[in-house]
Amino acid sequence: MAFYLLIAALSFLMLYFAIKKYTLKIDEKTLLEPIKTDIYPKFCDYIDEKIRELKCKVQNNELELLDLDKKDNFLEYLGDLSRELTFIQTMNLSKKSDELWQNELFNFLKKLEQIIEDFLKESHSINEKLRNDLMQNFETLKEGN
Repeated sequence: MAFYLLIAALSFLMLYFAIKKYTLKIDEKTLLEPIKTDIYPKFCDYIDEKIRELKCKVQNNELELLDLDKKDNFLEYLGDLSRELTFIQTMNLSKKSDELWQNELFNFLKKLEQIIEDFLKESHSINEKLRNDLMQNFETLKEGN
């Protein structure tokens, strides 16, 4: 009888520690959970708003172009980027991969910065301001979730 009691006690302890280990893993995963992916579509909307602002500023001659003859080209590139951003947003809506969203948006933002450098005077300060503004908005979205 004592033998069966010992086996039952050992089985209980093994089960107890297995459950404890499992719940610790779940708690750890929850704490280290990546950024909620539902903020990315909102962030895309904000980026698109910034692209529209750039277009308006160029159309209203608030920003200086390196070459005035390429104004239409720049506006066309901005329109293409806006459509590409919509495509990224649409294609990734059902995907919950934080890494996928980050890679797509990082590559997109690099492209946007390069176009600004290629066409606008004072591109460094414009890109810096845009980067800071986007970073601040992203942080606000993260805190909101």
